[in-house]
Amino acid sequence: MSVLVHRSALALALVLAACGGDTKTAPKTDEKKVEAKAEAQEEPGADAAKKPRPRAPASEKSRVADPKGRVVVLGSLNGDLAATKAALKTAGAIDDAGKWTGGDLVVVQLGNQFGNNKDEKATLALLDDLAAQAQAAGGALYRLTGENEILNVALNFKDIVHAQGFKDYSKEKSDDPRIESLPANQRGRAAVFASGGPAAKKLSEQKLILVAGDSAFAHAGLLGEHVQKGIDNINDESTKWMLGEIAMMPDMLAAPGPARTPRLRGNEPACEVVEQAVTDLAVKRLVIARPAAEKIDAVMCDGKLVRVGAAAGDASGPAEILEISGGAVKFVPITK
Repeated sequence: MSVLVHRSALALALVLAACGGDTKTAPKTDEKKVEAKAEAQEEPGADAAKKPRPRAPASEKSRVADPKGRVVVLGSLNGDLAATKAALKTAGAIDDAGKWTGGDLVVVQLGNQFGNNKDEKATLALLDDLAAQAQAAGGALYRLTGENEILNVALNFKDIVHAQGFKDYSKEKSDDPRIESLPANQRGRAAVFASGGPAAKKLSEQKLILVAGDSAFAHAGLLGEHVQKGIDNINDESTKWMLGEIAMMPDMLAAPGPARTPRLRGNEPACEVVEQAVTDLAVKRLVIARPAAEKIDAVMCDGKLVRVGAAAGDASGPAEILEISGGAVKFVPITK
């Protein structure tokens, strides 16, 4: 009888072992792993939401260090010294003497520093000085390349240069054959601004497209073809052309490019283009300069497109700056 009981007990033990044992001895950690795996299968987006979005290739060199505090954006300056100073003072960037007081403030200027104004040269000198002061204080002053800068390097001065802008460089000389066909009063300026010249070399340090924090910046727009080409590649082409390393102006500096494209103007911009660009670059918004000739909304495409007017104001809207702080954006009227 005892032998039968022993055999029965042994058989029962073997059956329990084959089934994974009883509930008291089964490892609980396995159940937790199964439950976690099941939850992950039920909610496939849960883990993905925690991961940072992949960023477009060839865009890392165009990104600057994340701002520590506020970012202030200035639209076109057009060589207007008084408007430039007023905008910078409104931003808290300078004092009455024109010295940097912004600390770690980051200022992004959207291009068209040059323009048909007699104070153009003084405006550029102020920006050069402030850029150095800002860097020393832990802040930054970034200037983008706009259409007026490109046209100057292309020696197309029509309607964008004040008479004083030619006089300022009248003593400059060059034997560059590209300037021989220009009117005599324009040749001095051309000697400085032609690709490879001293002014063009300084402009080569600027970018057409900049990414800072959760925003991308360009003068006129940022399209899918720009991101696909690689914004680093576009910036590099601009640099090489202005240095004189490329003879022909690259396509991305002409009308299709980020400083001159018309696609994001007007009150019906291509929002699907903006949506794709900000998604690809893993930013929240695209900030561009507002065209001077038309009255348009400043914020479009569910807040993903923000357009900043000229520092002096124009037909498109009043004189104002854009402030980006803590993920929020607001326009601040420029006080003169």
